[in-house]
Amino acid sequence: MFAPIIIFAFNRPNALMNTVQSLLQNEEAKDSDLYVYVDGPRNDKSGEKEQVKLVQEYVKNIKGFKSLHYTFSEKNKGLGNSIIQGVTQIINKYGKAIVLEDDLVFATNFLAYMNQGLDLYERESKVFSVCGYSNKVNVPKGYEYDAYFCTRSSSWGWGTWADRWNSVDWKLRDWDNYSKLGKAFNKWGGSDCFRMLRSVKEGWGNSWAIRFCFSQFLQDKLSLFPIISKVKNDGFDGKGTNCKKWSRFKTEFDTNGNKNINFPYKIKLNMSLYKSAMAYNTIFIRLYSRLMYFIYN
Repeated sequence: MFAPIIIFAFNRPNALMNTVQSLLQNEEAKDSDLYVYVDGPRNDKSGEKEQVKLVQEYVKNIKGFKSLHYTFSEKNKGLGNSIIQGVTQIINKYGKAIVLEDDLVFATNFLAYMNQGLDLYERESKVFSVCGYSNKVNVPKGYEYDAYFCTRSSSWGWGTWADRWNSVDWKLRDWDNYSKLGKAFNKWGGSDCFRMLRSVKEGWGNSWAIRFCFSQFLQDKLSLFPIISKVKNDGFDGKGTNCKKWSRFKTEFDTNGNKNINFPYKIKLNMSLYKSAMAYNTIFIRLYSRLMYFIYN
């Protein structure tokens, strides 16, 4: 049985349409249950109620999946709360889930890759998540697999299992001890990690993803990534007046549709690929990225 697909949407009907249409190019979509959560409008944003209404009307008429289920929130929960509540509900029913947001476009073999990965590593407790997006990495000579393991999970098109998801301390209850791990967390996942985690604890941030990654760090687990990304962010494609002309997250996108994916059987880091992937999270690259953003955007 294929994993259920969960999409979190808000106020961007065109972005959601692109996301759904790209999913429908995956053969597995017709045999996949689709759940869509649409957050409510913010009271202080003019015109947002109308945009959310357009999203809701579109969602009601989505076709092409095995089944369609949708939940419309009357109040604005924010993305973090929406994802934690929605994923918990669905993943506890199915045991696993594929989780998406409404600004992503997928390769035609995205669902094949995700479902194969979720099936293959389900009983491998060392694997915390299966990620569909990957930065462009330098593949070492002789590396034979179509995927690799890394530390910090990605939130752009990913999947996991109920036991991993339910192991996360969403409320950061043990903060007195967690706060002592800042340097180690940054070394593990990137120079921005602990700042983001602290922002959640102090109430000026609400990232579910950094809490998920922190739990992964505490448990010393790995995430699976494709060598060539199965996901791209629609905001980086050069279309539209508000697109970003430069971003370090632009990547090589899989266009060959190959479903005979050669997964690594040893669950360990390939240090060459690990260093290549993690370079994107260093403070130097982040500062350089910010500079280039202001120059070209």
